[in-house]
Amino acid sequence: MDLSLEALLDMPVSSASKYKQTSREAPASITIVTAEEIEKFGYRTLGEILNSIRGFYLTNDRIYSSAGVRGFDLPSDFNNRVLLLINGHTVNDIIYGSAYFGTEFGFDIGSIDRIEIVRGPGSFVYGNNAMFGVINVITKNGNNLNGLKVSAETGSFGRLQSNAQFGKEFANGLDLFVSGIWGDVKGQDLYFKEYDDSLTNYGKAENVNWDKYYGSFIALSYKNLYLTGMLSSREKGIPTGAWEMNFNDDRAISIDERSFLELKYETNCRSDKCILLRGYIDHYKYWGSYPYDVMWYDASDGYWLGGEVRFLWDISHFNRFITGFEYQDIFKADYRAWDTEQVYFDENFPFRVFSVFAQNELQIMSDLSLTLGLRYDEYSAVKSTITPRAAIVYHPNNLTTLKLLYGEAFRAPNIHEMYFEDEGISKANPNLKPEMSKTIELSCYRQITKSIFGRISVFQTQLHDLINQVVDPSDDLLQFRNFTKVTARGIELEGNRQLTKEIRGAINYCFQESYNEDESKELTNSPNHVGKIKVAIDVLKPLYVAYEIHYESGRKTIHGTSTDPFLFFNLNLNFQPRDYLTLSMHTKNLFNTTYELPGGFELTQDAIQQDGRRFIFKAVFEY
Repeated sequence: MDLSLEALLDMPVSSASKYKQTSREAPASITIVTAEEIEKFGYRTLGEILNSIRGFYLTNDRIYSSAGVRGFDLPSDFNNRVLLLINGHTVNDIIYGSAYFGTEFGFDIGSIDRIEIVRGPGSFVYGNNAMFGVINVITKNGNNLNGLKVSAETGSFGRLQSNAQFGKEFANGLDLFVSGIWGDVKGQDLYFKEYDDSLTNYGKAENVNWDKYYGSFIALSYKNLYLTGMLSSREKGIPTGAWEMNFNDDRAISIDERSFLELKYETNCRSDKCILLRGYIDHYKYWGSYPYDVMWYDASDGYWLGGEVRFLWDISHFNRFITGFEYQDIFKADYRAWDTEQVYFDENFPFRVFSVFAQNELQIMSDLSLTLGLRYDEYSAVKSTITPRAAIVYHPNNLTTLKLLYGEAFRAPNIHEMYFEDEGISKANPNLKPEMSKTIELSCYRQITKSIFGRISVFQTQLHDLINQVVDPSDDLLQFRNFTKVTARGIELEGNRQLTKEIRGAINYCFQESYNEDESKELTNSPNHVGKIKVAIDVLKPLYVAYEIHYESGRKTIHGTSTDPFLFFNLNLNFQPRDYLTLSMHTKNLFNTTYELPGGFELTQDAIQQDGRRFIFKAVFEY
């Protein structure tokens, strides 16, 4: 929030069209979160960052964190309709299609330079999973840091975390940035009324809500070459008794591992033509342990490699054309399920994806542009898809921007949905079709005064062939099927104001409604009202204070009940006694608000208790 409002609007972004444009010019609804804002408000995870911006809301089922946007976050889907990128590289896995926003992300938040959040369909640009939004995490480089930065923190529920970053730009032009994170959280003891029985510890989950994680990241560049790599791992205790396993059993564990390595070459784009080449290899692994009368396990292991060729051509001062193709070979996609007595499922499901896209941006007049694009994705395992895009961007004056946006998106069924089967419980469905959506949006950006900026967006999304798990009445087995039609609509409001030189505030509100039209009922886990207030105050340098207020209306659960609305406050204090030392105290849920959020189909509970008040103390040293 240290940047001026005008500077934020004019900041270059690349996530909307895969080339640099200002936020004003881009044919999309975009929010930018800077490193300065992340530090001032004391965010610790990507989910906390997303939870602070307009239109987003967070869910935590005590295993994973998921982010809802524009009224859509089905329980147990784990972010497979939102695309997560690091420097343009897709992080969603290929087994479940999931993005990761909590500690399972295994990424040092201090490594972030900025985050570009693109709302609405992004499949034209990125293909699969980009149905409701694209989140591109842009990391720092050696030039940003130029030294060593280490931090240590402790806090409530036995929290320990350490971070380290090093960056340097060498005289020969080589730029190096590396970072690492390690964390160990004992976690809060919990109470679940559904298990209040002498055989299940009277509903108390004790010492089973722990969380251990680590991750490393590297970004190396020299002239036109860029090497990026990431490795992360998270081991989490499961305190909820999910999947009807033994409650309060410390053998209930989930492990997620994610890694990738990418090499990219990009020509100098100062001329009217630019070429980008990149190749990558990725890995995802999951392992779960579930205590029943016997120990039950499942595991998945995926390897894939791919490449992209992209060509940008400024045909004239009024016409920009971009085209490219991408190929992915998922050569290993293993899925296993077994217990101590037998193996139930052990299969490999390799597949390939070929994609090609083209977009033309035409400057019709100095204040009016038209963008048209088309993408084709061919899957070896499912039906191919075509996703178009159209956008009109109009600047009636220097202070106002109007955007009329239309886009389609898709989500291909993942391996879990198509092929997994569990004897006597679930069965496969290899004939699933991709989900398809159509979204139209009208946005208005207005700089009211030099210190006041406002934005309003009205949107509607229609989604067809939604994949959902149902019971087949012929055999009483669970199966994923295409059947649901969903409509989501709403309005988003946002205002930013520089109150004084020392005080800056922001407010946003979203009204949304999402309906399953096949059953004429509201979607689960979709609050109608979400509002946030954020204020950052430079009290007396080197001390500054930041606080935020978060309100949500109730959400419908999958069991037909509703959670209560809630309001909570977060407070962050930063003190810099020396240039090389920063101390902070972050208080989450300052007034210890009691609230619950809906759980998934695997849980006995209607809703899951969320954390009460938490304190986090942090020290940062820079050299």
